[in-house]
Amino acid sequence: MPTLDQNAARFYKRVAYDLGYEGMANSDAEGNRLAALLGNHKTMMMGNHGVLIAAASVAEAFDELYYLERACQTLMLAYASGQKLNVMSDKVAEQTARDWDLYTDSALAHFEEMKKVLNRKDPSYAH
Repeated sequence: MPTLDQNAARFYKRVAYDLGYEGMANSDAEGNRLAALLGNHKTMMMGNHGVLIAAASVAEAFDELYYLERACQTLMLAYASGQKLNVMSDKVAEQTARDWDLYTDSALAHFEEMKKVLNRKDPSYAH
């Protein structure tokens, strides 16, 4: 993913890709294949399927997916503009990704704030 902003830079060289979709993952062999592809990454883009997030908590998984979606939205809007993209240098992208790696405490706060928004809008989700 081109690193157009700090949200995209969060994923710089930190996303695994699976382009080997062969139908529903219903065997140990397929699970092992996907686990090997994921490796030490938290995020995997699964071609013809979707996104897989592996995290230590629901809050961390939510935060990872939230920022991935934001980065993808920005990229698609930038592509739609037809303008030349202003992509960060590899050095800046890697440093930004490292800074995100250290900024882990924010995931729980982000998740709690989003639950407050949901509670105000429709608290029935929690039942």
